[in-house]
Amino acid sequence: MTNLLNEVSRHLNDNVIIQLSKQLGSINPNQVKGATQIISELLLHAMSNSANNQGRGDGLFGAIKRDHDGGILGDLMGVLTGKNQVNNPKTMNGEGIINHLLGKKQIEAAQVISQQTGLNFFKSGVLMQLLAPIVMGVVGQKQRSGGLDLGGLAQILLGSGGQQSTQRGNAGGIFGKLLDMDGDGNMMDDLLNIGMKILKK
Repeated sequence: MTNLLNEVSRHLNDNVIIQLSKQLGSINPNQVKGATQIISELLLHAMSNSANNQGRGDGLFGAIKRDHDGGILGDLMGVLTGKNQVNNPKTMNGEGIINHLLGKKQIEAAQVISQQTGLNFFKSGVLMQLLAPIVMGVVGQKQRSGGLDLGGLAQILLGSGGQQSTQRGNAGGIFGKLLDMDGDGNMMDDLLNIGMKILKK
């Protein structure tokens, strides 16, 4: 079964990591690289959960077909630097993707990423939003090239995100528990959103 996690990592080459580091404020690229690996797995895990959920699967599948065909992967550096503009604004709406996939759990996710990598809590949140369109693009490209229906996409996501674990501590198990929890969030939601908006200015 195709491992989408490896496919995502292939697109997150050294140049992309350096560019992401600059967008976060010239953070150590090695630190950012470690965080991207954990975030990529988290997002694939979250997509796997959604695709295998009768109530949410159709919404995820529709968004992938409509807004994420993988076109951004052809010139990812151009997209990240702003030299290549994307016609569909939803394609790059990382905030919307994260809200859909993680909801109130993005606070806990940012905390785990920060604890695992040492990356600032707020910058962990921003990096999730920067990576979300890339991960969705990889999944969308696979769906389009394989002509996959929701069931086929769910199977690939299950093999790539749902059953993988990171090499950095027990992050994979933590994320599995995190995504299976029901949570209403807390006042940290507003704090994270405010902090991320300040960093992105």
